[in-house]
This record gives sequence, structure tokens and C-alpha cells, in this order.
Amino acid sequence: MDRKKFLARYVFNLFLIVCLSITKGEQAIYQSIRIFYPSIDNIELIGSIGIPLDHISGKKEYYMDIVATSSQTSYLKEMGLHLEVLIEDMSKYFQERSIPEFQRDFPLGSMQGNYTWDELNTRFDELREIYGNIISEKVILGQSVEGRDIWAFKLSDNPNIDEDEPELLYTGLTHAREPLSMMNLIYFVQKLCEGYNVNEEMTYLVNNRELWFLPVVNPDGYVFNESYQPNGGGMHRKNRLNTDCGDNTERGVDLNRNYGYGWGTNNTGSSPNPCSDTYRGTSAFSEPETQIVKDFIDNRSFMNVLHYHSYGNYYIHPFGLGNLPEEPDLTTFREIGKQMARENSFVVGTGQETVGYTVNGDAVDWTYGNQGLITYTPEVGTSNDSFWPSENRVIPLCANQVSANSIFAFVSGNDIILKRVEFPDRFFDPGDSVNVSIQIQNRGLLDSDGFITVGITQLNSFIELPIDSILVSPLGSRDEDTISLNFLISNDAYIGAESGFIISAYDQSSFLRYDTVSFFIGHPESLFFDDFEGGLGEWYFEGNWGLSNFSYSGNWAIGNSPNENYDNNQNTQIVLEVYSNLLFFSGVTVSYKANWEIELYDDFIQFQAYVPNEGWINLYGEHTALGSGQQGQPWNLPGYHGYSDGWVEETIFIKQLNGLIPTKFRFNFISDNYGNADGFFIDDFGISGYPNFVPGDVNMDSYLDIFDLIKLADTVQSDSLDQNLVYLYDIDSNGIVNIFDIINLINQIMDYQ
Repeated sequence: MDRKKFLARYVFNLFLIVCLSITKGEQAIYQSIRIFYPSIDNIELIGSIGIPLDHISGKKEYYMDIVATSSQTSYLKEMGLHLEVLIEDMSKYFQERSIPEFQRDFPLGSMQGNYTWDELNTRFDELREIYGNIISEKVILGQSVEGRDIWAFKLSDNPNIDEDEPELLYTGLTHAREPLSMMNLIYFVQKLCEGYNVNEEMTYLVNNRELWFLPVVNPDGYVFNESYQPNGGGMHRKNRLNTDCGDNTERGVDLNRNYGYGWGTNNTGSSPNPCSDTYRGTSAFSEPETQIVKDFIDNRSFMNVLHYHSYGNYYIHPFGLGNLPEEPDLTTFREIGKQMARENSFVVGTGQETVGYTVNGDAVDWTYGNQGLITYTPEVGTSNDSFWPSENRVIPLCANQVSANSIFAFVSGNDIILKRVEFPDRFFDPGDSVNVSIQIQNRGLLDSDGFITVGITQLNSFIELPIDSILVSPLGSRDEDTISLNFLISNDAYIGAESGFIISAYDQSSFLRYDTVSFFIGHPESLFFDDFEGGLGEWYFEGNWGLSNFSYSGNWAIGNSPNENYDNNQNTQIVLEVYSNLLFFSGVTVSYKANWEIELYDDFIQFQAYVPNEGWINLYGEHTALGSGQQGQPWNLPGYHGYSDGWVEETIFIKQLNGLIPTKFRFNFISDNYGNADGFFIDDFGISGYPNFVPGDVNMDSYLDIFDLIKLADTVQSDSLDQNLVYLYDIDSNGIVNIFDIINLINQIMDYQ
């Protein structure tokens, strides 16, 4: 759109939307629409008419998916935007697509699994009755516009006493159509209560933190959604202040545009239109709900805060205006966010970095910008889940936040972790002296409680440690230290033996964690290696996989689209049959060099193992990330996307299969229908392991005797050997099982006797 035309229509479109809002006699119908090839001017136009930009999704430069009223959709069409309506009526869609959940370890509510306002109050009373020793009474913080109590509660070992312990806060339901922002908090509370005096981590958090929960910031808006959509799916966002826009969803103030930091900076990140979904109010903290949150934070000593929303699978940190916090806070935000996202692969960054929008007057910016607290906006759920997920998705989405919520509670105090262990060499032989570098960090927001003890306990007698602990000087908040340790590999250790040590790092009051560092002794046997210099050889493939002269070593590698960018709508594989029976090897490792450029958060490469009777199983490596659940990426499964920044060495430990024996490996590639990139390249692919068998022990009873000889002779005579058992029968290791192996076995039995 021509910019002059945009500016000329700006005042008019505000007037038009206000008129549309006021004259509408029924509830607005909200739609999911796709804007194709959005320009900066188009985005400004969308923001200016009050369409929230905090839940957009899509593909940069191709399209953006937004939620708008049917009136707003019509207006955007009139303004010439190329768009498609994906969902005609979102409330109806949410209800029709919902699948019931019959698991009741965590009680669900009547609005597609979410609690109504009354159900939430009843659920709190139930938890308080059962766990009153660790849950405080309701603390009434004030009343909403319509006079409902806004309440909080504390979870701690002395819930009704103000202790000298790190405090943190979780808030939910600022936006009334985002029930998962509340539900995940109640789920977390139940898990903490159930785990108290049962689970070490949960017990520590309850005993050593004051965890505050403010589950509903906006009760009026939530009750209004229930009033017109009692089965779930209500789309009202704001509070219920009378803004002269009628009594329906246009009424109210967007509470997450009503905070003081950057309030009213522009009309894209918030709106001056009283009927807009992003209306910011008449002034900062004009609403009783935001004033209550402000006063609560002002009057307590919180270290960190999570302001929960949904949806998007993001951990959004300041600043909403697009600028970055200064160091060292920026690194703190990125590191803590990455640790929180370790098990759910949420995207971490500012709003501009994550979904490409800016806001002003939001809670996260005020909590950090004015209060100096480490704070995030978690956006729970994928774009497919949207505001009201199917009922059978409520518990998985809540469970998906338990680890992140726990980590956030740990970092509110002093929290000592093992950050990294590095060996200068990859393999160690019996008798070797080995140096190891151990890096620890106080990832907490408080200084360590005195000196730090690093405990080291050997796993077995195959190594010899000179000491069992090291004392480290106190660490300030977020500081690190590296210690060096030398130990010996025992001369009695055998090749293929697994050993290592257990590391603990703790101060006088931090949580005591144990991390196991293990390794195999000796150099492994190469079971397979392919540098692709001789072609594709053992591999078979579907799709565009093939040889590429973009290689790590030599002249050739393989890629999923070797000569150009990969195509859209791809589902292709390259597969390797494993002819070595991995049952006879321990410490089996797959390694390869990889280089990739794959569309971030949408397209995906997975490395998988095939196990008979189990199927294809996804494998984790040092460089894999968890899928986002968006576009071509399966949710919460490991794979590769984004950029590798050059060739990297990947290592996959097969012991993650927990004893299952794979017979095939494959790389599986999925792309969506928009956007592509250079692709995924592999070189120097190898499989290695340590033999855990004795050649000649053909009946696998750990003895060489006449029974092995009889079975070997029968096999040679019948010439019916299973190729997977060659390792046991081929005693002279020449790849052939014949009379000479029988002679060798006779000699070994004689020596063994």
C-alpha cells in the first residue's frame, strides 16, 4: 500500500472501527486470517485498527496469521490487503475441534478442561484443605472493575509467615481468553504439593523459596467469556471497564498495555481507540487490576516474575519496544530462558526477536524496566493450540511448563550447577593420566552462601581419583569458576569398560545436585564408516538426497538437496542398513560431521533409529533441538533446524535406546509449504563400539566349552549362519566361518581348560 494513502486513511480507519464496534448489537465474531506478503505499512495498519500483534504467527516475507473480528477482516479487504480467512468463527471452531480428556489425576474444568471462575475458587479451597501446611490462605489484594476479589497465595513450608527466603511471583489470566496461563499454574501448584517430602527438588523449593501465585489478574473478563461461551471459546481479551463501546467484547482496557514503562509510546504497540482489543486506557495504571499488580510487586521483595500468557511457545523478555537490555542482564535473560526451554524448546527473545512485533505498556517491561526484576512472558501452546486448546491438550501443555517453572524458582536464590565438563582427549587407555576441566556456575540471582564444595566420587575401580572434593571460593550471582582435575585410568581396566565419576556442587544452602560423567575406556572398534568418496554405497534414499561437493573432507558429502535449495512440502529420507549386530557391542556411538541451513522453527531434520517391533525412534545429539510443534516440526521431538554456523561434529549415544538394538538408521527431512533454504549436509558418518563378546562363545553362556564346539561344527556343516552372528562364530576374524574357526575354537577351549 502507498504510504501516503495509509497516512491519509489513518484517522478514518480509527473512526470506522469505533463506529463498527459501537453499532454492533451482537458479540463480535473472531476469525483467523492470513495476510499474504505483509509489508511494514500493512503491519502498521493492522496494529492501528487495534488488532493485537502479540499472537501472530506465519512465515516472514510470505504471510502472517492474525486474529481479527469479522468487521476488521472486511475493513482490511477494503484497504486492499491480500488475505484469506482460515477460520470463520474461532469460538465455534474451538468447541467443535475439542476432544475430551478422561485422565483425572489432575481435575479439569467445564470449559474445555479449563476452570470457570467458581471452579477455580473451589479448586483452590480443595488444595488448601489437603495441603494447608504449605499453602497459605487467600490474600485479597483488591477488587476488579466489577468488584471481584483479585487474590494471591503463597506456597512455602511456613506459608503464613514472612520468611527470609527468596520470593518469586507467577501471574496468569491478564488476557481473559488465555486460560492456559492460569491452568498451568494450578497444575504446577498441585505437582509441588504432591512432591513435597517425596521429590527432592519439589521439597527443596517448598522449604527454601516463597512461591507466590496470582492466578487471575482479570477475573471480570474471564467471567464475561464464561457468560457468553459457557463451554469455552470466549474471545474477550480486556477487562470490563465501560469504555462506551457497548457491553460486548469491544468493551474494556487491555491490561497488558496499561503498565507504566513505555506506556502509549506509539499507536501500533497499543491503541488509543477505546473499542480496540489493544486499548491502553486513559493513563498508565488507570485500571484497578494493573494497580493491584503494581502495588503487590512494590510491596514485596520478589527476585523474579513470570507473567503467563498463551499462546506461541515463547519465553519473551524485555523490551517490548524492540531495544535490548544492557549487559550483563541480556546474557542473564538469554541463559535463563534457554535453560527454561531445555525440555520444551520454547523460543527465547524479545517480542521483536520472537514473533516480530513491538508493544508498549506491558507488564514485563515495567517489571524489569522499573523494578529491575528478571521477568518473562511465557506464551503457552502452539499456534495450532491457540487460545482455547482441545481439552485433551490441557494437561500436556500444563505438564510442559513444570520443568521451566521449577528452574525459574531455583534461580530466584543461590543455585549451584555443573555447567560443563571437558576432556582434552576423546579416548583413554589403561594406565593413562587424564586431565578434566570442570566448570561450575552459580546460576542463581543471589550470591552463593559461602564457599562451594565440588564433590567427586568415582563410579568404580577402573579409575583412581586423587581427592573426593574440592573447595571453591564463593561465587557471586551468575558467576562461574573452572577447576582442573587429574586422575588415572587403572591398569586393571579392560578395553570397553565403562567408568566415570559423579559430581556434586553445592554451598551451605543450595540444592544438592548429582551429575554423572561417564566414558568408555580404550579406543572403540569401527563398525561402519562412510566418507562418501565412493558414492552412496550402503545408503538408499527417497526424494532429492544425493552427493554434494560441499564437503567437510575429501570431495563429497551427502545432502537433502545437494545442488540447490530444498523444495517445499518435502518428506524425504536417506536410510542405512546396519549389518553389524549391535547387540554384541557396548558404548555404541554414531558420529558424523553436519552442516545445515534449515528454515527456523518450521522445517526439520530428524536422526532416527529403527528397532524391530518398535519402529522409528528419534535420537538426541549434542546439537539437536526440540521441535516447536509448528509447521513441519513435530512437537517436543529432537532434530535440527536453523543454522549450524559451519561444520559441527555430532555424537549420538545409542544407550539412550535403553537396551533396544537398532537395525537401521535414517535422516528424515520435513518441510512446510512456504520458504526453504540450503539444506542439510552430512560427511564422515561412522558407527563405533566396544566388543562385549568372546569369539567362539556361540551359545552365549560366558564359557568356552564342548557345547560351543558342537554348535559351531553344526553351523559350519549346515552353512546356515545368520549374518548377524558372524562376530561370535568367526574366531579368526577373517569374515568367513569355516573349518579353521573350528580348529581355533578347539585350541581356545584347550587353553581355557
